[in-house]
Amino acid sequence: MKKWFFLTLISALPLFAIEEEELTWEDQGPNAQQLNHMLQVAIEKQDWWGVVDYADLLAYCFPLNPLAQESAFTVGEAFIHLDQLELANRYFTAYLNRTTAPKQFEKAIECKFWIAEQFFNGAKKRLFNSHKMPKWVSAKEDALQIYDEVILARPHSEMGAQSLLHKALIQKEFGDYKESLETLDLLIRRFPKHDLAAQAFVEKNRLYLDQCQNESLNPTLLDLAFVNLEKFKLAFPREMRIEEAEKPLLEIRESFAQNLLETGKFFQKTKKIPASIIYYTKVIAKYPETKAAGVAREKLEDLQAADQF
Repeated sequence: MKKWFFLTLISALPLFAIEEEELTWEDQGPNAQQLNHMLQVAIEKQDWWGVVDYADLLAYCFPLNPLAQESAFTVGEAFIHLDQLELANRYFTAYLNRTTAPKQFEKAIECKFWIAEQFFNGAKKRLFNSHKMPKWVSAKEDALQIYDEVILARPHSEMGAQSLLHKALIQKEFGDYKESLETLDLLIRRFPKHDLAAQAFVEKNRLYLDQCQNESLNPTLLDLAFVNLEKFKLAFPREMRIEEAEKPLLEIRESFAQNLLETGKFFQKTKKIPASIIYYTKVIAKYPETKAAGVAREKLEDLQAADQF
């Protein structure tokens, strides 16, 4: 039975032209050293599907052999060359989980991070996780999971900082505003003087603006954006991106001012002039730098000219 199993598997693999004196075949099929030899030849020839086949076979038939301990990592690298990123990630995860002391731990984490970055930048997954299907499926959720693994494995590394930022941006894209803010806050606390911490301050104000536009005009968001900007200035007083953080705050203020302005217009239209004057005045007092305040001034001037004060 064992002989038949080995010969069946081997017959399905693309064998290379190996001199007879190099390999001695036993009755039950190739041993671990022989399979490893074929694996190395496949790597040299950049026959990546051959690498996948031989490495998988080595791990399956000789799971306790030292030569098989690194096979999952080898397959992961092969799948990267084959542009099968979801499969590559799966094998790197298996390598990190199954090996007690993986020799390629750092490189495996780097490979997973690289895969997450591809997914973050728009690389798609294949339908039904099949290498034969087209790449149509978003892989942002996969990127989130990988970023969490990187953050856990290398919390204070450059990869960890980048993972936190990109994780927060994906969470924002998914509409998970609370979780995104928590991730950005963690980035700022863990890397207080890092360039990405400065970017995190900017992204927080952009996130507050998104919340105002997509959820509701909660006055607390305006206060939070202001406090965030002040903290940014304190932590990075010479940072050029302070202006980038100011823009969302100004847009938030514009949204609140516009809301008051529209209320004033409504009262003016319904001939409730005293109420409209109150709202126009409130726009000017609370948000004097906004475009809405300029319109409110014109409205008040018109009312004054019409002697409706």
